[in-house]
Amino acid sequence: MSILVGDIGGTNVRLAMASPGKGALPALSDIWRAPAADFPEFSDALDTFLSEDLSRTNHGPSSAVFALAGPVSGDTIALTNNHWVIRRQALREHFGFEHLHLMNDFAAMARSVPALPGSAFHILQAGDPDAGHPIAVAGAGTGLGQAMLTYNKNGRWDVFPGEGGHQSYAPQTPLQCEIALALQKRYGHVSAELICSGRGLPRIYGALAEIEDGQYMDAMDAKTITDSAQAGDARAQQCCHIAAHALMGFIGDAVLAAGAWSGAVLAGGVSQHLRDYLGTPEALSQFYTKGAMTRRMKSVPLSLLIDNRAPLIGAAIFDPDLI
Repeated sequence: MSILVGDIGGTNVRLAMASPGKGALPALSDIWRAPAADFPEFSDALDTFLSEDLSRTNHGPSSAVFALAGPVSGDTIALTNNHWVIRRQALREHFGFEHLHLMNDFAAMARSVPALPGSAFHILQAGDPDAGHPIAVAGAGTGLGQAMLTYNKNGRWDVFPGEGGHQSYAPQTPLQCEIALALQKRYGHVSAELICSGRGLPRIYGALAEIEDGQYMDAMDAKTITDSAQAGDARAQQCCHIAAHALMGFIGDAVLAAGAWSGAVLAGGVSQHLRDYLGTPEALSQFYTKGAMTRRMKSVPLSLLIDNRAPLIGAAIFDPDLI
């Protein structure tokens, strides 16, 4: 038995077929990725994926689980950083799904964490986990996602997605305060997502240009900035350091809010691109420096999830026939 799984983000859509694997890890095949901007609607992307393999068209999957980058409620779901609007009933009617489950993308990301092998993670802080408490999962892609993972009394994992990325940004240095003020003039509310996300990196870069040169610059995208930083561009490197520090502070706050003493996991494509910046002592201090809770925060394990299949695996695990 196979089901269709999808990770529908702000920039890209990824689809795959999932089937029972060994142990807790489903097997993925036919993994397909495309820019969301290439398709007017999600159904157009799904039609393209299914039509690329005639066997999928003739014997289309009867079950599907899609992880969506935004709050999931009701029949109609508007993605936060994508022009697509997903309509549950319309998908069922168009594709003939007998079973269709829509979920938050970071709920899927979080659910993959207990099933993935150790090689899927890069350790940022080894810590000493306090078992029985939640695990915080957060990270930067096009936006900034967050979820909490708990182990229930029935021996199963429960996931609680949230929208913590829209919490107010809390600058900690004079330069960070200047950046926040520059962005506040342009956007009003300065959220954590406005700073540490794929859409946030160009905004930081623009604010730095305004502070240093007197003129806001918004022509660069996140990939250009991370590539320029790797090539040695000083402002791009400064931008990446600021985003990484904000991201580490954000995941640290998520641990405090949830009492996630069992551990924390950073995820998302932008988080991976910031890997070298997240691993510095200065960035790590943003995670654990929390006043009276600093000593306890130093014992919380923190890892970076580096397996790009994670949200697809997490989506597949939500189908009871695959676990």
